[in-house]
Amino acid sequence: MSIEQAIQQLTRTDVIRTIDASTQPIPPGERFSCLYKGRRFDPKQLVAEALAFTKQHRVDSEALEQALYEPFVEALKGLEFAVVSNPRQIGDTDLTVMVYEVKKPPLVQENFKRLFSANQNRFYWNREKFAKLKRGAPVFVVNNSDARVLFGFIQDTLIRAEYDEESHVSRFTHQGETFEVSGEYPEFVCIEVRSLQHPPLGWQWKTFGSGEHSYISGPEVNSKAVPNNLERVNLLLEVFAQNEEIVLQLQTSYQALLSHLVDYDVVEQQREPCVWYVMQGKTFNPAQGLAYLWAPLEGKGGRSFNHWKAVGDVKPGDIVVHHAAGGVQAISRAESMPFVTPQPDGVDNEWRGDGNRVDLKVLVQLEQSVTLDVIRQKQALLQRALADVRGPYNRDGTGNQGYLFEFTWEALAILLDGHSVALPEELQLWLPALDDLIEKVDKATDEGNSLKGAEERRLPVAITQTSANEWLPRVKAFMASQGFHYSLAEVANFYLCMRTKPLAMLAGISGTGKTQLVRQFARAIGYGDSDHCVLIAVRPDWADSSDLIGYANIQGKFETKPLLDVMARAIEHPDELYFVILDEMNLARVEHYFSEFLSFIETRERDSDDVIVTEPLISRADVNGGRPVYLPQNLMVVGTVNMDESTHAFSRKVLDRANAIEMNDIDLAWVNPERDVMPVSGIYADALRAPFLNSNDLSDAHKKALASSMQMLMQVNGILEPAGLHFGYRVRDEVAFYLTLHQEEALGSLEGFDTDAAMDFQLMQKVLPRIQGSSLSVLKVMIGLLSLLANTPLEEDAEYSVIEKEVNPQNTRYPRSVKKLLFMLQRFHDDGFTSFWL
Repeated sequence: MSIEQAIQQLTRTDVIRTIDASTQPIPPGERFSCLYKGRRFDPKQLVAEALAFTKQHRVDSEALEQALYEPFVEALKGLEFAVVSNPRQIGDTDLTVMVYEVKKPPLVQENFKRLFSANQNRFYWNREKFAKLKRGAPVFVVNNSDARVLFGFIQDTLIRAEYDEESHVSRFTHQGETFEVSGEYPEFVCIEVRSLQHPPLGWQWKTFGSGEHSYISGPEVNSKAVPNNLERVNLLLEVFAQNEEIVLQLQTSYQALLSHLVDYDVVEQQREPCVWYVMQGKTFNPAQGLAYLWAPLEGKGGRSFNHWKAVGDVKPGDIVVHHAAGGVQAISRAESMPFVTPQPDGVDNEWRGDGNRVDLKVLVQLEQSVTLDVIRQKQALLQRALADVRGPYNRDGTGNQGYLFEFTWEALAILLDGHSVALPEELQLWLPALDDLIEKVDKATDEGNSLKGAEERRLPVAITQTSANEWLPRVKAFMASQGFHYSLAEVANFYLCMRTKPLAMLAGISGTGKTQLVRQFARAIGYGDSDHCVLIAVRPDWADSSDLIGYANIQGKFETKPLLDVMARAIEHPDELYFVILDEMNLARVEHYFSEFLSFIETRERDSDDVIVTEPLISRADVNGGRPVYLPQNLMVVGTVNMDESTHAFSRKVLDRANAIEMNDIDLAWVNPERDVMPVSGIYADALRAPFLNSNDLSDAHKKALASSMQMLMQVNGILEPAGLHFGYRVRDEVAFYLTLHQEEALGSLEGFDTDAAMDFQLMQKVLPRIQGSSLSVLKVMIGLLSLLANTPLEEDAEYSVIEKEVNPQNTRYPRSVKKLLFMLQRFHDDGFTSFWL
């Protein structure tokens, strides 16, 4: 087999696996270099090693030397790697070129979005960060959080702004456009944008840590930063590989950096290890805790967490900081790739089953641990050093709940400062000088509090340890002790509806306990106070979202309304649950005042922190301190619905986006429940977090388990279609999510809530509310559904009296739906019209 034929067998994964597993360094090419994660590799040698490692095809060294570069280069480009050639002529290595990094906090990110011109040809930023640059200087701006990187030239070095102290915003006008950002900034610069790109998939910027910028060419180059800046230049080349002008500028900067480097070969080939921080608790056992990392693949109910998944991201050579028994005890090095193994013997915890394991080698055991008191004293420094990673500390300096967190070399240098400990060379090589860090933090403090509160985005860390099938019966008992009686199946159904999608409607006649279902559920799990459970009474005159979310008054100031305020609180406290009750939500037309919410809930996605977010409902410099307000994953919205002559019907848009839970079953008999039942403790926001957002989140195993249910759902849709009442993918997916959660949470063990009952609830809540009308096609739909759900053949033109005798709801798999269909069929028989709604 020729080299050209062998190359065609390679995949991108093959090449990446080769890079990760390579024990011998692959040098950069003399003419061409393949770029990957900030490193350079000779295309010929990389492909040859990938063939040997993954295909057992060895290329003769002499044949490889004589082979042309082109097939190797083209093959790597075809696998979506960036390949650059070394130019014969480079530009001016004395030209000052700066790279600026936009930090992660939401307020900074929102200011970034506000500072582009309408056509995105100009970008503005705080002048202080660019003070050393003259007009025409090349600049790269990297926003890893927003996945955008721009290249441009300084166009205007001094644009004065006005500060509005009342709203805490700065405003300026330039080239006919007015810009407004949160914070106090007296001056801005303008960058003429030549290229604005999204980085390739999997691209990860090498952060400056507590710093914000660095110089990659010119007299301002810092020799200490050269090794990391070489890597950053390579990362930028991956983004701009198709632009010859920018590639030339970056290659010139690369040569300029090399001129400052003493030992190029060592740094070029040695990957800077990642640093991790493991929380190992008070029961830390050095014999085990320093020997390996281990975290379960999933916990109860099939849930997993970032701090568990992180073990799967550890690479050989990475550094692990061990926190146990109230402080930092040791530092180790990862010795293996992650591998799946059962829980190690001797580990005493509740998790069972398989997990990811990484073997470790101890590098340093501290004679005196770095205590929590010391960590708190260094809080300001650590906060800056960990600003762009998911670190292990809360705002007060105490440890987060969880297992494995990201850490940085800067943070490690801060922790070890003041401890006389002999460090091995492999640690000393990467630890930065502490004087530089302190200078950066002092400077940031002196700059004032223009971004007060923006330093850290609050992330969820608390974990609900009790499974739902254990705490839901306790919730039912608490609600009963307060005088509100719901079946366990109804409570479990409400819980599943909230987990499937945080929007539901409770329908029924007045006095059936719709509002109290939400209130008492919230109280039962510790969130029944007025801050966490908010009732908003809908008014008939609501025609838009201004009464629910807010509006800009005549002076231009934004007046916030209750829903926006609750969302802001929920974002600020991500471990807590918040409930909003829209009382009598159909007194006004839901599609009018609630349209923005209905649209934005469909934009849900997971961000880089694995937090479910939406497009912002409001993003103004003068609202919420400039931070965007979106629909947070810990906010549940429930509307109560009465159907009479004073209310409005629901459109398909509303019905498709919510579970419509009917509450019309009434039992007036007195009940004597247990008294003095306490609320359930230890329930956090993760207990109602949606694990599925779209069908791609369902595994093949999930879909296989759903096969019979989906087959039945397709039969139902086939019956609905002739009348134009059929549903789309959204309804299918949400029914699938509900049923999957029912299975994974083992809720079938609860009284009255087996698999058939779960499907029965979903037919009632997602399918039957669509049915209304007076046509014969609607009549045929109801008879067809009764025939299917009652498993009783019925004629299309059968009379209601005949059907009533043939079908007994209690003898069917889906008694709720069959009973409702019989009621709707009777209405059609009596009135010539029917509807799901009373």
